[in-house]
Amino acid sequence: MRKLSIALLTVCVLAGAAFGAYPEKNIQGYIMWGAGGALDNVSRAIVPIVQEHLGKTIILQNRTGATGAIATTFVANQPADGYSILFGAENPNLYKVTGLSQIDYDQFEPVFLMMANVGVVIVSKDSPYTSYKELIEAAASGKTITMGSTGPGGLPYVATTMIEKIHGVKFNKMQFDGEGPCITALMGGHIDAVAVGLLAAANFIHSGNVRGLAMISSERIESVASVPAVTEVYEEYRPYLPWGAFFGAFVRKGTPAEALDVLRSAFTKAFQDPRFDEFAKTMGGVKLGISGDEAKKYIKQNQSVAAWLLYDAGGAKFSPEEFGIERPQGK
Repeated sequence: MRKLSIALLTVCVLAGAAFGAYPEKNIQGYIMWGAGGALDNVSRAIVPIVQEHLGKTIILQNRTGATGAIATTFVANQPADGYSILFGAENPNLYKVTGLSQIDYDQFEPVFLMMANVGVVIVSKDSPYTSYKELIEAAASGKTITMGSTGPGGLPYVATTMIEKIHGVKFNKMQFDGEGPCITALMGGHIDAVAVGLLAAANFIHSGNVRGLAMISSERIESVASVPAVTEVYEEYRPYLPWGAFFGAFVRKGTPAEALDVLRSAFTKAFQDPRFDEFAKTMGGVKLGISGDEAKKYIKQNQSVAAWLLYDAGGAKFSPEEFGIERPQGK
């Protein structure tokens, strides 16, 4: 009996020592959106620095389709061993209410949230609206305001729905195939305004081709400090914030704590590296740098706001309540 106990103990020690060497091999990274997009750029900016601290390569590939559900489902079906990382955005938060998939971030552990893409309401440089208040008051007076959109679930759609709900106004929505085409239409005078991610709009704001009226944020963003936070004008937005797109790295739930600790340490060091800091400033994104319970809370807040706004606007197939998604407090 004693020999058996010693043998079992030896096996356990050896197994622990073997896993303690994580990572023993290269890691696969799956980006849910295509090459050249915001998530792709952020992932490919931080990963080379992460690799320096891991001592192994993270082999990145874009596995696109179904609003990110293809990559999400694929990684959810890989072993929970830390060797398959999902590089994802906020999109899985709406999979259940839109009926796209039953797999979302509930099946994952956030390794690290790197950056947020905060929404900003912009108008053309020649627009008669020089402030956010002027735009809202015009809509409230019954004037037809045409807002750009990318369809249900996209940042422009959800942000516009938020604005409509808070102010009791209604916009004429014109749909485009992405934020880039929305901005092009705005500069061409085809729409009056659009709410897009700052990563798409920052360069246009800096060049003076568009005018930023308000950040959908509770504070100003350093890279476009001249654009006021929406709460400077309307306090009613606070229950919905923080909200916006976000970019992070995720592994399957059940991944050993030792692997998570190694990954989080490497991502944290990369996040603090001056090279990534410079990238974030150039891109116009907001650095997050959160993991664990803080990241989970951030994701749940984002899901609560987006899912209920989408449902209230008639853009969701199922009620968030069916999945235990709480309505934003007081709303």
